[in-house]
Amino acid sequence: MRRMLTVALLTAGAVVLVAVVVFGRSNADELKAPDRAVLPGPGERDAAPAFTARTVDGRTVSLAGYRGKPLVINFFAHWCEPCKREAPAFVQLEQRYGDRVAVLSIARESTMPGVKRFMKTYDMSWPVVFDKGNALSDSFKVPGQPITYVIDAEGRVVFRIIGETTERRVGGVLDDLLRA
Repeated sequence: MRRMLTVALLTAGAVVLVAVVVFGRSNADELKAPDRAVLPGPGERDAAPAFTARTVDGRTVSLAGYRGKPLVINFFAHWCEPCKREAPAFVQLEQRYGDRVAVLSIARESTMPGVKRFMKTYDMSWPVVFDKGNALSDSFKVPGQPITYVIDAEGRVVFRIIGETTERRVGGVLDDLLRA
């Protein structure tokens, strides 16, 4: 019995290891930092889903309202540990780029009190939308959180980062967009 349990545990461990390796290889482009040379050109970018939404403080935001400058959209949940770890990166991005770039955060799978605490904890001064019912998440085909989209000045998706990100990673894409 003990031997069978050991074999079963070793087999299960091997299966998990193989699954992680296969997932990593099949999603390598989305899991590594973007290589500026592989960012799609303007003609190769897909339009971001159009939206209009209300922010936590009652303002109305829309994709069209951000035309003219790059937009960083970060989907997060107030309870998500990777979201908490990456939140300071968006504060740094906003400080680094000022009004040359817009930042929008979209809270999903969250409660309003949790979102307000998150905003206060991480000093989020940019617009935050509470995505009750996940309508925005669904339109962007968000599989989970965190996930970050970089949108160009014409409203097209330049890059999507699945999982936790950094200011340097997003900043590299933004630097290229602002130079173009």
